[in-house]
Amino acid sequence: MLNKVCFIILNYNNYTDTINCIHSLQSTIRRDMYDIIVVDNNSSNDSVRQLRKCLNDVEIIPNKVNRGYANGNNIGIKIAESRGYIYICILNNDTVIDIDFLTPCVDFLKNDSSIAFISPALVEYKDDDLVQSTGGDICIEKGYVNLKNNKVSRRKLPPIVESDYIGGACMLFRTEVLKKLGYIPESYFLFYEETEWCYKAKEQGFKNICLTDYYIYHKGSVSINAINGLQEYLMNRNKVVFVKRNINSKIKYIRFLMYLLFRFTYRFLLGKEKNIKIIRYYVDGIRGVIDSKYPFIVIEND
Repeated sequence: MLNKVCFIILNYNNYTDTINCIHSLQSTIRRDMYDIIVVDNNSSNDSVRQLRKCLNDVEIIPNKVNRGYANGNNIGIKIAESRGYIYICILNNDTVIDIDFLTPCVDFLKNDSSIAFISPALVEYKDDDLVQSTGGDICIEKGYVNLKNNKVSRRKLPPIVESDYIGGACMLFRTEVLKKLGYIPESYFLFYEETEWCYKAKEQGFKNICLTDYYIYHKGSVSINAINGLQEYLMNRNKVVFVKRNINSKIKYIRFLMYLLFRFTYRFLLGKEKNIKIIRYYVDGIRGVIDSKYPFIVIEND
């Protein structure tokens, strides 16, 4: 068994951020504590060549088909698992590290077997005081997934925040929990997959925690923002998929759909929601299909 951490970093058409992320990691945290695997998710630009050119001591795995966040990370997770790493950390390529969050997170995992996932606080890029997220809570009956401590000063928070889920930008876990939780659900392409993973952990009695004394900078997705309307589509479609997969009651699922429809209608009539297409996004979630507008989205239902 390799008594260190394997970082899994996913790249898609954004090698500049990936390289900067890894250089910040390598300059901040002792290199004997971890290895790094970068999975390139079938980038259409020069990413693989650039990554190999600039990251001589990092393993680059080219993925031939982009099946989304979960599938790309699962490729790296399965490699790390097969090699016997005790710990794995999923790290977004749009993050920057300038403080050692790894040592305290690993120590917590060593000392508390009830923890499934642990993370540092996600803070605004180059502002270590302003929190993006310390995780969030889930109301499955209404499909709510609420960020905790968004826009709050990190220095006003308790040192440990426990939540229903932690953000997929940085998730550290013991490899052995995969035996109970399986791999990241691949039914979403993007958004809600880590939410379901953490929700499943909570349902099995595990804890998901954030150590707010430690942080990483998170820029926010560059790739998703480059495609007009994709974030709104997937966030609304996948909300329905998430509830459908996890609510475990047909009656509660029907109630959720009624609530969703009534809430949208109310907001639409008040002028707070203006995009009538959102109803169609919900329908795609119910049917488990993808809008033909996004032919590049490949989902493997698990």
